Amino acid sequence: MQVDIIQQLTDELAQAYARADFGVLAPELAYRSFSFCDPKFGDFASNIALQQAKILGKSPRDIAQTLADQFEISSVVDRAEVAGPGFLNIYLHADVWGTFLKSMNEHYYLSDSGQGQRVNIEFISANPTGPLVLVNAWNGFYGDVLARLYASQGYEVTREYYLNDGGNQIAQLGRAVQQAAGKTFAEEVSAELYRGPYIDALAERFTEQYGSQDTVRSMDPSELGDSAQKIIFAEYIQPTLTKLGIVFDEVYPESILDNRATVERLAGVGAVIHKEGAVWLDAEKAGLEQDEVLVRSTDKQDTYFLKDISYQYGKLVDRKYDRAITIVGPDHHGQEKRLLAALKLLGLESFVPLWTQTVRLIKDGAEFKMSKRRGTYILLDELLEMVPVETARFFFAMRDTNSHFDLDLDIIAAQNKHNPLYYVMYAYVRMQSVLSKAEAQAVPLDVQGDCVYRVREGDRALVRKVVELRQIIASSVVSHQVHPVFHALIDFANLFHDWYERHPILKADENDRTQRLLLIAQLRRVLQGTFELIGITPIDRME
Repeated sequence: MQVDIIQQLTDELAQAYARADFGVLAPELAYRSFSFCDPKFGDFASNIALQQAKILGKSPRDIAQTLADQFEISSVVDRAEVAGPGFLNIYLHADVWGTFLKSMNEHYYLSDSGQGQRVNIEFISANPTGPLVLVNAWNGFYGDVLARLYASQGYEVTREYYLNDGGNQIAQLGRAVQQAAGKTFAEEVSAELYRGPYIDALAERFTEQYGSQDTVRSMDPSELGDSAQKIIFAEYIQPTLTKLGIVFDEVYPESILDNRATVERLAGVGAVIHKEGAVWLDAEKAGLEQDEVLVRSTDKQDTYFLKDISYQYGKLVDRKYDRAITIVGPDHHGQEKRLLAALKLLGLESFVPLWTQTVRLIKDGAEFKMSKRRGTYILLDELLEMVPVETARFFFAMRDTNSHFDLDLDIIAAQNKHNPLYYVMYAYVRMQSVLSKAEAQAVPLDVQGDCVYRVREGDRALVRKVVELRQIIASSVVSHQVHPVFHALIDFANLFHDWYERHPILKADENDRTQRLLLIAQLRRVLQGTFELIGITPIDRME
């Protein structure tokens, strides 16, 4: 059974609060009051006295001192000290840490807090008009890791790819194939058409299929584009997704959206206006700066904005998801504000938009362009030919999506501490190596037996980091940030390497050797489980 130290502290704080005649302390308030502090000042800190000072009509320091006195009879808290304006610095009994260490396993991070709520996470969703490109990697790894984190907290998660299989881009794809088959278009039309070897390959394929280039050139561009997009998704996009290690539960086509019903719903709340031959969302009603087109006047076609409203409405209402998360690339910044406003008009506030930023490849200190295709994008398959997929996963997912990303190929290729995945994996390999040597030397070690687990002062930072890592994983379903998990892993590896260099293991005396091997065995299980959680395969040795 997993031990939750923060929950234990929460219960102890609530009891101390009641013994002090302060009343009943809400569990969620107590839980959130704890934070990790510098080990010099304790194991944890609580700001509860500062939070409750106004309610209790007392000074924070007086409240904190009263609570510290109440902790003297605690079986969990060894001692508590008042610091600063009213913080409580808390030291736990050593046996609490030992019990926690013994309870640790590969699934230490699991929780049922989501209680089966249904979450739809839509990501990548690149138009099926060409292969996936570099920026899709960030979107993809971010979405996949976020889905894994949600699932670990007890949510029912659907990974979804939204397939834009309609609209003008499909006709443009058809025209691009026709152009490659020899059809001439006006210069302003030609300049906007897709290009690249995959377009040439499609033109050759359809020429063979239909018997001649003339037939291809004379086809309806939308019909030709529809056939082309199906091939692109099946033969270009899907294989790349497989390389990324990403499996979608649902591919949802744009073509089945009921956009007319969406316009009627918006009209029903007085948010639709008709002017200049078009249908608009009323900015004043929606709280936006300007009216937004829903149906264009020029061709009476639905805008992407209208389709987005239909799509998200369908997820939250018709398909009954409790939360709909969409992760988009840098070209969508600013567009989600109007979508949030439109959905709010329809009574929906469970849509969560997230963004990734631009990505550049760097080599030898300068931007590195691999693709000659119009000089505007880099194919994702090209990157995966140069970088192991799990290395790419770690590098992309560890980046804060609010910052632009320079992916340094020299660092990715490095087999040293500058490569964060190598550095973290090396900690795992060291653990595995020590345990294997201990086994080879017939050192007795029964991690699930009657051994007494002691977490000494020099070991405590490592075990505290496990508690912190679990808290970070749990909070990811609120913050929707995945990079703190990766940075906590790097911090954990740094602590372990430092500890490993300072503490002899197999050459230590029997008691020290046993305790250190027990610690390593449990830390290895935690690290293995965390790797599996984020989609990384742990390895037992490095060359």
